[in-house]
This record gives sequence, structure tokens and C-alpha cells, in this order.
Amino acid sequence: MDKRISLLAATGLAALSLGAAAPALAAEPVFPLNGPSALVLQPYPDSGASKERSLRYELAYTGPGNSFAGEFTVTVDLTKAAGAASVRLDPAKPRPNCTTSATAIVCKQQGLSVGGAAGANTFDLLVSAANGSKSGTSGEIAVKGQVAGASITPLTTKLTVGGPDLHLGELRLKSEVTAGEQQDLPLAFANRGTLSARSVALELEASAGLEPAETYDNCRPQGHGGAGAITVCRVEGEFLPGESYRLAPETPLHLKTTERAYQDRLRYGVVPDPAPAKDANDGKPATGKTLKLVKASAAVPVTDSNMAPGIARRAEDTDLNPADNERSFEFTAKGARADFEAVTASPSGKAGDTVAAELGFRNKGPAVISNLRSGQSVARTDIVVPAGVQVTGAPPNCRAVNADGSDRTDQLGAPRYFCDAGLFADAPGTYTGRFTMKIEKAVADAKGSVTVGEPVAGGTKPLSFDPVAANAKAVFAVEVKGGTSPSPSGSASASPSPSASASASASASASPSTSVSAAGGTGGNLASTGSSVGPIALGALGAVAVGGALYVGVRRRSGGHA
Repeated sequence: MDKRISLLAATGLAALSLGAAAPALAAEPVFPLNGPSALVLQPYPDSGASKERSLRYELAYTGPGNSFAGEFTVTVDLTKAAGAASVRLDPAKPRPNCTTSATAIVCKQQGLSVGGAAGANTFDLLVSAANGSKSGTSGEIAVKGQVAGASITPLTTKLTVGGPDLHLGELRLKSEVTAGEQQDLPLAFANRGTLSARSVALELEASAGLEPAETYDNCRPQGHGGAGAITVCRVEGEFLPGESYRLAPETPLHLKTTERAYQDRLRYGVVPDPAPAKDANDGKPATGKTLKLVKASAAVPVTDSNMAPGIARRAEDTDLNPADNERSFEFTAKGARADFEAVTASPSGKAGDTVAAELGFRNKGPAVISNLRSGQSVARTDIVVPAGVQVTGAPPNCRAVNADGSDRTDQLGAPRYFCDAGLFADAPGTYTGRFTMKIEKAVADAKGSVTVGEPVAGGTKPLSFDPVAANAKAVFAVEVKGGTSPSPSGSASASPSPSASASASASASASPSTSVSAAGGTGGNLASTGSSVGPIALGALGAVAVGGALYVGVRRRSGGHA
């Protein structure tokens, strides 16, 4: 009896426990505040006004969904900035619903969403050294946010009056190169600031045909696809004001030209006190060698950067004058060769059916072709449509023309199309566009063709860098089931035929098994967050233009990365 009572009691307690269990609640969304962790300020001058620096904070949206309703309150606490800095809202980028006092700036906004209007989630300030502050004086800005139903990750920015001002020395390299050769990279810089740098990041951003010859344990490669790669070498130490520094003789750097070279660019720079790398390749094998810097026996000449204003500003949070931290150099590879091959398809269907075909070209290499300087298309495909079919859809980078290559108004149903690629063709890489065609009737021996070449008025001419002419043109046919249709005869020699216009995008695949879309145009910045001291402080090479677009962004439809 006692045992039964004990058992029933235990069962009842278990049931009560299960009944009382509350369902698991979904975690509240967390929205981070983004901004720099440090900012150096020009010391207060003996006369005139103190120089202001821009400081931007941004509320970042992270799911679920695409938006979050509610009133957000962002508070910029200035209590610990007193005596070190003066802070105010940027009048050029006004925000509604902001109040300012001596100790805080408080801004409110309704809702947060992905892809909102420009500046909708940003808070722009102007910061300068406080009157009477001395070099080395420090303070901080603490930023926090509140919203019902979610949490906001706070952020603190350390402010320092004075700081390092690193000037990068100019490299005098040979501009005409050949595959296999190497050039010395005697990197050097001077600190013309008021404070030491406790560490520096030397950064080399080399396009596809260039790469550093040496590897060191404190140098991290940061790949970014066929465009090339960035190598970041972090060197610890104390780099004093008024001194110049160079690579130690026992740890040189050399730049190697590879068979992928065509028209290439090297960007090189130095960043003081970089933030720790978050995505460093810590699993790479150790070499036992560390890149080192030593004091230079002669002062490094202070010269202006050759990079466009606004581009050479990757060290703007930790350097007093970030405009002279970076430089670039252009190379042309002598004897560069790349085999561009026409790509066709063999669709089939009955009369009345609509079929699709991927038409274009592939770069079989070895060179990666990029028109970095001219901003012109790397190639054009001249597509002749077989008789008996009518084009019902063409890629946006393709322009309809008449049979003789002259312009026409109607973009569908044309007998011929000119498709201009972007500024970049990786090796290996396949660049095709999807055409849809309605089969109207069977026509005996009806053949179309795809020719890849250099864009000219009326069509194409052979590419100067292509050593294989025979595969630059290929014929194709549409098989009409139940009708008469020819068999494609493979490839034929390229026959020049002329055209003119450039277009916006091309579809591509980086290998026979991967499709890609390559956008043309003059390009923009890829990754420039304004918080410049991260692991790739100089930014992606594909984001920079000197006299035109530098790199065409590539989006793979499946697998890989651009």
C-alpha cells in the first residue's frame, strides 16, 4: 500500500511538473551598432580652429524577416569624452528627432529594415580635439540603443588626441613584365605624427597575374577570387614619430609575375594600429619566418599618394592623415596569351516550341584578361540566329542588329545579336547568356553561329592576345523534331565581322560546371565600410577605379565565390 501511494505521488508530481513546463520562447533579435573602435584626432592648433573628423555609427539589421517595427532610441554618451574631444551632429547629414546636450546626443527612429533609404540607420558626427587638450589625451564615446522586444549591442570608440601619421614610400618598379620574373618590393614608411604606432599592417593587393614570392607567419593571404588577392602582414613594435622604417634585410618581399598576367595592378599601403584580424587563416602551415621592420638609415621621402582622393582613406580611424598611406602601380605583361573559345548549344523541339540555349565564350587561359584602364569590354560575341527560329528573349548585355550588323529598333526576333562582356574574364571562366527561341518551322540546313572577338563597328575582329583562331567561331543548329535540321559541324576559323556598342552585363560560369553572371559598367566600391582597420584595411582590389572601372563583380549561380 505504501509503495502504491509512493508511486502515485511520484507520478502525480511528474505530471504536475510536465504540465507546469512553459513553452520555449523565441530569442529576442539582437541588432549590433557598427562603428570604429578607435579614432585619432589632430591636436588642437596654436591658432585657428581644430580640424574635425567624421565619425559614423550605424544600426545593422539582422533577421528575422526584413524589418522590425518599434521606436529605436540611440544614445551617444559624451561623458568620458570631456576634456579630450568636442562632438556634434554633422549638419551636412541631418537626422530628425535628435536632441543634443553637453553630455549626450539622443536620436530616435521608427523601425529598422534591410535596404532602407540611404542614411536611414546611420548617425553621423563630427569630432575634434577639445580646446586646451594635449597630444596623448584620451577619452571615449559610448553608444547604446534601446527598443522594445529586441536588444542592441553597444559600442565604445576610444578617442586619442594626436596619433601616428604614416607616409608610405614610393616604389619604382618596372612596368613591362614577363611571366616568371620577380621584382624587389623595398617597402618603407615614415611616421610624421605626434605619437607612436604600436603595430602596423603592411598590405599588398595584387591583381590576378601578380603574387608575393615569399610567405611569412605574420602575413595572411586574403583571397578574393579571380581578381587577385590581398596579403596583410602585421608587424608588432613601436614605430616612433620622426623615424623611418623599412623591411629587414633578412625578410625581403618580392613580387612575382605569373602566366595569368595581362594588365595588372599592385596596391600597397601601411595601416597603423590595425584591429585584430577576425578571419585570419590560422590553420595555414607555419614557415618559421616572420616579416620584420627595422629603422631606415635615411629618411623616407614624403610624397603625395598617386591614388584618387576618397580611395586612399583606408586608415582613416588610426592615422592622422590617411590620404598618404597607400599607393598603386600598373603593369603590362609582354606576350600575354589567352584562348577565347566560342560556346554554342544544340537545343531541340517541335515546331511551335520555345527552346533555350546558353551562347557565349570561355577563356581557356592562361592569362586573365581585364581591361582595367580602358573600361572597355574584354570581348564581344557575335551571334547569328538560324533560319526558322525567332528569338523571344535575349540577355540584357546583348543588342539586336540586322543581318548586316546595322542597328535596329526591335530587340526581339532579330537575325543577329552583339553581346558585349564585362571588363574581366577569369581563366578558366565561361561567359554565356541565355537565349530563348521559338521554333517556327523546319528549314533545311539552317545554321547559326557564335563568333568571339574584339568589338568593332559591325561585329568583331580577332583578339590580339588569342593564339588559337580556329575555335573563335562555332556553328550551331536547332533540331526540329519531325522536320529537317542540320547537324552542327563543330568549330570553324574566326571570321572578322564588325560592331560597336557596349552593354551592361553578361552571364558567365567559372568552370564547365559552374555558371556565373558578370556585370559590366564602370563599377563601384566593394567593400568599404568606413571602419578601416579590419583585416583587409585597404579594401578589395575589385572596388577601385583609376580612370575607369577596375573590376567587374562576378556572382556565381552555384558554388564557389566571386
